[in-house]
Amino acid sequence: MSPTAHGEVVVALLHRRPEPGTVVRVARTALNWSQAELGRRCGYSASQVSRWETGRLPLRDVELLRTLADVLALPPAVFGLGDTTERASRTATTTGHRVGRVTTPPTEEDDPVRRRAFLQLAALTGSTFAWPATAGATEVDPAAALAGQLGDVLLGPAQSGAPAPAGVLAEALTVARQEFTACRYLPLASRLPALITAAEATAAQRVDPQVQRVLAESYNLATRALIKLEASGLEWLSADRALHAARIAEDSLTLVEAQRLVASVARRAGHHDRAQALTLAAASHLDVARLRPAPEHLAMYSTLHLSAAYAAARAGDRERAGDLLAEAEATANRLADDHDRHRALVANLVSHKVSAAYVLGDAGTALAHARSLPLAAIPTTERRARLLVDTAQAWAQWDKPGQAYRTLLAAERTAPGEVRTRNAVRRLVTVLMDSPKQATMPGLPALARRVHAVA
Repeated sequence: MSPTAHGEVVVALLHRRPEPGTVVRVARTALNWSQAELGRRCGYSASQVSRWETGRLPLRDVELLRTLADVLALPPAVFGLGDTTERASRTATTTGHRVGRVTTPPTEEDDPVRRRAFLQLAALTGSTFAWPATAGATEVDPAAALAGQLGDVLLGPAQSGAPAPAGVLAEALTVARQEFTACRYLPLASRLPALITAAEATAAQRVDPQVQRVLAESYNLATRALIKLEASGLEWLSADRALHAARIAEDSLTLVEAQRLVASVARRAGHHDRAQALTLAAASHLDVARLRPAPEHLAMYSTLHLSAAYAAARAGDRERAGDLLAEAEATANRLADDHDRHRALVANLVSHKVSAAYVLGDAGTALAHARSLPLAAIPTTERRARLLVDTAQAWAQWDKPGQAYRTLLAAERTAPGEVRTRNAVRRLVTVLMDSPKQATMPGLPALARRVHAVA
């Protein structure tokens, strides 16, 4: 179906607001997909799709509706879902007090115009945004989907995709970033490999710094996603390709981010001292000594010191980690007048303080840092969920498995995709399953299944 025809279908559905099952049937038919094909793309059986479309199985689950909107390239509004998602945490979490309502700020993540960038990319390149088939499964494992689809791109034969205009690639990258920050890793598992393939084909056809920048940033995004998973070696390949493309792109910030992620992969492999050196060496590409340096350079400089601080903590160097965190905080304070950047940097700073204290064995300090920042002050879903998961690990380290479990549930309410994807969550849930205090964790076996910690 052409982008124009797709737009007409979207307008009709938004105007008439039929039942969700009817929306699924109309959109599926317009795409010329069978029920089996739609099921394959979202991890359900054809009979399940049939029950949705006939109304025998009402569609009420918000996450499932968002998944269907992703697969069918529809704005969530056709299912009656708002573009601004409000999430309220109903239990006391890591801060020891009740967490107020968390409202996701309006973004373009559900903008159909943005999503049409991927429809146009598909039309130009022949891409299909399909997730792996799952025989009899009721839920796709996001980690397996990411590893499988990105592995096909990174380990498979050279892709012979068709090139695409630089503007289309840039728009598709924007959508992929939004999927990442919203922790929607299943659609990301389909879209990001297609974007990389198209960007590689375009870069092979002509030397264009803009295309190389999109390619480098796409690989950077892939590396960030892969770091959440169990180490497989794919993260090394992705980080190296990002660095290669960034050197051609002639964009200092893209190059610095690529170097930072190479260092993060090295740190993850246990090369803590080398990771610090690589991270801080990347700062030489930034101009922060002037009286009024570019805010983008200041923000990146702070981020580099946070990454280096975490590597120092991993190495057990408490004093060095503290010094680097202090430098990151001082740099962030230079952006106090830049509200959005400062807010993001403060959230990142607190998150790294929690992580550093946890890996240094200071669970109490980690929890104190977590209390210092309300969840509502953290600008992205991905960062909120990361902070909650790290705090759950601190509770477990402090021998409070019940608190760790309840914090994981809060994280799952905030971002199901993050909790069901991160390898750290699976390790923690496995530890909790072996705890003699399981009576304080009702529903833990069900959580273990949801996060794929058990077969």
